[in-house]
Amino acid sequence: MNVLCINTAFNEAFIALKYQTKKFYKKINSNAKHSENLLKEIENIFEKVKSEKNSNSILKNLDVISIVIGPGSFTGLRIGIATVKALLCVNKNLKCIAINSLELIGFEYNKNSTPIINALSGYYFVGNYNCENKLIENPQMLTEIDLLNYKNKISIEKLNLKSKIIRLTAKNLLKYTEYKIKNNSFTNENELKPLYIRPSQAEANLNAN
Repeated sequence: MNVLCINTAFNEAFIALKYQTKKFYKKINSNAKHSENLLKEIENIFEKVKSEKNSNSILKNLDVISIVIGPGSFTGLRIGIATVKALLCVNKNLKCIAINSLELIGFEYNKNSTPIINALSGYYFVGNYNCENKLIENPQMLTEIDLLNYKNKISIEKLNLKSKIIRLTAKNLLKYTEYKIKNNSFTNENELKPLYIRPSQAEANLNAN
């Protein structure tokens, strides 16, 4: 099964491609703009595969595409999802998998866990999952004080909390995508949308008026 995975939820973006028997990974550093680099880097990976596998069309041979839908950067999520929807238009046979950022962090820990993502301004996106990575409590946004009573806190960055640190990579993105494939966790294209948890600044300003 040929699989393309994309994560643009954070400052660093990740792309993973499993094509036939080979795997390809790419990290786009935090200084690069996802809007300018994502498609270019996907094309670069496709070109590399074409030369190694003597294949004319990588995209048309893909079976599954996965995308991290959030929570995370508003702009990054929109760019990633828009890119995936464009690729789905080219390959109508592609199956799609939507990945929650908090699930992805919890999957790497592989125990009962409370994944945390810094939402800035003193707030944190929080999930609560069991050892099988099944949701116990809906993702929410909390203050640091609210988090003090949670156990097994894990994050992707250093926080003021005593949290365990998980390093997100293109490799574990592909690993979790394959886990979702085995569980038949596919998403309809029409249901593919960003998971923000909190309103955007524009929405907040609109509600304030």
